[in-house]
Amino acid sequence: MRKVFITVFLVLITTFIFSSEIQKITIENAIELALKNNDTILLNKEYVNQYKYKLKQSMGFLPSITLDGSKNLDEKLMEIEMPAMFAGGDSTKISLDFTKNYEFALQIVQPIFTGGKILNSFKNAKLDLKLVKEKQRDSRNLLVLNIKKVFFNILVMEELLKVQKEGLLLAENNFNNIKKRYKLGMVSKYDLLRAELNVTSQLPKLLNVKKIINLLVLRFKIMLGIAENKDIVIEGKLNYNKYYLEHSRFIRKSLINRSEINQINIEQKKIKNLLKIAYAQYIPNISLLARYSYRSDLFNLNKGNWTNYYTINLGINFPIFSGLKREGQIGELKVLKKVLKIKKKQIDDLTKIQVVDYCLTIEKEYENIQNALKNKKTAEEGVRIADLNYEEGLISLLELNSSYMALTGSKATYFQAVYNYNIAIAELEKISGLKINGGKL
Repeated sequence: MRKVFITVFLVLITTFIFSSEIQKITIENAIELALKNNDTILLNKEYVNQYKYKLKQSMGFLPSITLDGSKNLDEKLMEIEMPAMFAGGDSTKISLDFTKNYEFALQIVQPIFTGGKILNSFKNAKLDLKLVKEKQRDSRNLLVLNIKKVFFNILVMEELLKVQKEGLLLAENNFNNIKKRYKLGMVSKYDLLRAELNVTSQLPKLLNVKKIINLLVLRFKIMLGIAENKDIVIEGKLNYNKYYLEHSRFIRKSLINRSEINQINIEQKKIKNLLKIAYAQYIPNISLLARYSYRSDLFNLNKGNWTNYYTINLGINFPIFSGLKREGQIGELKVLKKVLKIKKKQIDDLTKIQVVDYCLTIEKEYENIQNALKNKKTAEEGVRIADLNYEEGLISLLELNSSYMALTGSKATYFQAVYNYNIAIAELEKISGLKINGGKL
């Protein structure tokens, strides 16, 4: 019993240790986990499978083969009246039974000519599959973009948390110094109260940043399919390499690779096929029907008991009037064709504007980063000088606190610029299908 208890205890301890292990998350394995576990991605995979089966359903050009059997339960026999054999005699009615009680038949129907209705329906089924795959690709790229946004946002907020902690530490150190000087009678009580107020004003900012980080991490776990009680650590850097972006190249690639444009192109092809199907309704359908059957009056498997029959028919179906339904369909499809053409032009123009906007944003935010670095360095020096001047009594406490706030603000501006820079790159990569540092997504 003691051995069993020890074994169970060790298993529980091992399980607890492994379950509480902290998982490190980089941007690369975050994307990998999301593409593997995210519900939207899994749902899109099922949509693709659904349309693969729909494609099989549209193969109307293949023959249909059926095997059927029947038993005659009741029938009304044909009667013929035979005239009398001699003058003045009565006529006689004779029943004729031309049907068999049992019949088994194999039937094959092969469409020969439908005016393109079957072929164009099959083409549209292939386009539907292509369209849902394109939507799947767009959903994947959108998820990657959202992962990057949340990932970089967490990195920025963690850096801002450090900034807030540094600001709180500076305020606390300043308060302790002023408290000592107040006891020595070197500063006024007003300065002491202002220093204490500066400390208390830092706490809500710190708590707010922590709250935002907790919410972002929770959202990140849900997007990646990680259990909410699992501890994770975000590992990554906010890079800001300088790139020389050729606007015309990214515009050209975006007009080819953007998912929304590709989806409209597919819809336009579908409309063309639907128009062909609508026009084909004025053309007759021709099909070949072959039927081979065995018939018998008795259900007996003896070979001589059954007789075989076959028929081969050529069928023609020619719709003459459909109550203006065909004309209405053709008119509607022509209007939809014009609508898609206008939408295509709108999204092309929007794409050009967005690409230029992202390129300019990347260039602008890079300059903002450089300026923020200079301002941060200046603010750090300003804090150092302000501390010395306040010690010498050359400046007031308000001016000292302003130097601290300027340092915190410069750091926040720097991290915001780095975030904007990385997100603009991610947006440009999504819309163009290209990686900024070379290669294709």
